[in-house]
Amino acid sequence: MFSKIVTHGGGSHMDELISVCIVLAMNDDIEYVERRPAKPEEIADPTVWVLDQGGFHDPENRNFDHHQFPAGTRKCTLSLIADHFDLKNDLDETVWFRVLVLDDTLGAIKTAGELDCSATLLKGLMNGPINEFVLARFEQAKKLDSENELVKLLSAIGTHIVTNIRNMKERLQLIREKAEFDEVNGLKVLFFMEDVPDPKLSIAAYLKETGKKTGVVVVANTRESGWSLGRVGDHPRVDFRRIKDASDVLFVHANGFVAKTRRIEKPAIIRLLETAIE
Repeated sequence: MFSKIVTHGGGSHMDELISVCIVLAMNDDIEYVERRPAKPEEIADPTVWVLDQGGFHDPENRNFDHHQFPAGTRKCTLSLIADHFDLKNDLDETVWFRVLVLDDTLGAIKTAGELDCSATLLKGLMNGPINEFVLARFEQAKKLDSENELVKLLSAIGTHIVTNIRNMKERLQLIREKAEFDEVNGLKVLFFMEDVPDPKLSIAAYLKETGKKTGVVVVANTRESGWSLGRVGDHPRVDFRRIKDASDVLFVHANGFVAKTRRIEKPAIIRLLETAIE
């Protein structure tokens, strides 16, 4: 049986937009996405996903609204959808998700206060050209079928979000198995020297899990064969400009926070780090 998504019309927001993305990614039977008020019979129909409207949170009937909750409740349609699909704990580890939930539930000013930044900066960071373009296209839509190019794009975005969570879990397990800590000049250095796509994926989660503080992370360089040496947390003792003239160093950023080297052995990397770390 085919189903559909019905979310509100008018101005569109990242809350319902990304919720639509995830529902599309997790269901291959969505025939239509519609932006209009939901009918009472649709709210009671479990084949209709009613998002960000309707006044009910009833997952069995596919109702995911949050506006009926008391003021200050930190739940939005996206967080309800994430929880429904057992994605929330993983998404809570991502900055974009936490900020989006706060912004949609508390508003920009209170969210900015919690993040210790200005509301202008917050909105500027959240409203980049890609976000604005997709939101504008979605806002213009009334009824989209599953073959519509925008629906395909939204489904692809949702698939990326869900797949990335799976990849992060798998990568975290690999880091647990393969990562090594060494101490250089009294500073911990994390070595994860596996040839994998996006080698920094889940490194932050691993450091949080282990509770270990490190000043440098060494991973594979994905642009060319070699290693990427990165300063963690802008550590004041680390400056890779000190090794910019070394023969095995291919690149050092002008601000000294990252260096790229040839495919040298670990002892040679440590010798470079002995110079880069005060």
